Amino acid sequence: MRVLSAAILLLAAGAAHDQAFAQTPSAVSDLVGARAAGGETQLEARGYSHITTNTVRDTKWSIWWSERQRQCISVATADGRYTVIQGVPAANCSAPASDTGGRPPQESAGRGETISLVCIGSGSGPAAQSNSGYRYNSKTKKFEYEMGTTLGRDAFSSDLEIEIANGLGRVHPSGNLVSPIHSGGVQGWWPIEDLMVTPDRITGQYRMNGMNKPRIDYDRRARIVHIREATDFTGRCEER
Repeated sequence: MRVLSAAILLLAAGAAHDQAFAQTPSAVSDLVGARAAGGETQLEARGYSHITTNTVRDTKWSIWWSERQRQCISVATADGRYTVIQGVPAANCSAPASDTGGRPPQESAGRGETISLVCIGSGSGPAAQSNSGYRYNSKTKKFEYEMGTTLGRDAFSSDLEIEIANGLGRVHPSGNLVSPIHSGGVQGWWPIEDLMVTPDRITGQYRMNGMNKPRIDYDRRARIVHIREATDFTGRCEER
């Protein structure tokens, strides 16, 4: 029980770290929840320039660049309001060489693609398993009844969604793919870090919590996705 308690404390500490990591830039934190029309006016007034906007299902993703702060941000809009504002790598605010406008040079892969995947499959993950039985006690010379908990693995079926627009990605795991202790997600979505998009593959990772950062590897030709970390998952995907 002490080992399990220590593990829970470590996970909780990792969760707090991830929440700090995912904070909205302070210069625009007050705009989360604002109406999009007024939010755009405020962003421009604070020195941000609109780079591009793309729509994935019911969410609009827009990219803004501040030359003054040398900062690139991603803004998610749903139901006419800003729901998420987060800092993103400066390469996401890149522009063609003929019109850099002081922005960072073009570096990111897959910037022009909009991808929406729905994947269904199965996997296995860690699970606490209770066990009981009799064990011989050499001191008392008797068999004694014992109960305990061990860490094993359980199989499961689940699904997840992946959405990519403007060089940014997010993943929506469900069921057993979501750890009991997690952080960094917004309405069930986690931003994909180190995202790479090529004609053949999509790779990256997301922070479920401080001790669990699953890696995504999607084979676009075979339409098979693998998730690897504390939980292993393999699924077949359909592009929408």
